Amino acid sequence: MAPVTRQASKKIKFTDDGELPENHEPITVDKSESEPEESESDSDSDEAPEEESISASKAKTLKQQKEQEKLEQERRKQEKQKRKEQDLVYQQQQQEKKKRLEELVASQELPDLLPEELLQEVSTTPEQPQGKHMRTEDLENEYAEMRKKAKLEKLKQLKQQRTSAIKKGPVHVQVQQFGSTKKSVPKADPKVVESKSSWLNRDFLRRK
Repeated sequence: MAPVTRQASKKIKFTDDGELPENHEPITVDKSESEPEESESDSDSDEAPEEESISASKAKTLKQQKEQEKLEQERRKQEKQKRKEQDLVYQQQQQEKKKRLEELVASQELPDLLPEELLQEVSTTPEQPQGKHMRTEDLENEYAEMRKKAKLEKLKQLKQQRTSAIKKGPVHVQVQQFGSTKKSVPKADPKVVESKSSWLNRDFLRRK
């Protein structure tokens, strides 16, 4: 600010006429010297809101960064859990696949001991009452039962052959029996043959 001239607060003696003496000079006072504190206080008050604005901006930025880091950690955690679940599913699938393969291989091999239930089915199968007219479905069921019996008989014979093996040291020797057992197709049940013949030679065909 420009210096301002004003009367000093000094006691001045006037003449008898009430005029200033001739040798009196006005005193110039620089007002700027008395106002530095006021200007500094104004600048401080101007800088305070600016500093508060910067602090608020920094706090907001830090908050956003923390939120972003938290979201990133949560995303990585979810991905890790997802990979873990996928690995578990893959292991289960591999175990199921291995189990099915073992079951398939086992089903193609003849067991050393046949279940007694299968061996007893041959003797416990109910017989068809004699003289009863057999339908096509009954005849097919009877044929299926005969095939089942033949298969069980074959398995039974193979089991007997395996049990006849003789252990000679570290190896097993199979005893071959000639003439004692002959592999043949099981004989058809006379009741089934009679029913089949009567069904094929029924009156309906002879009329044609």
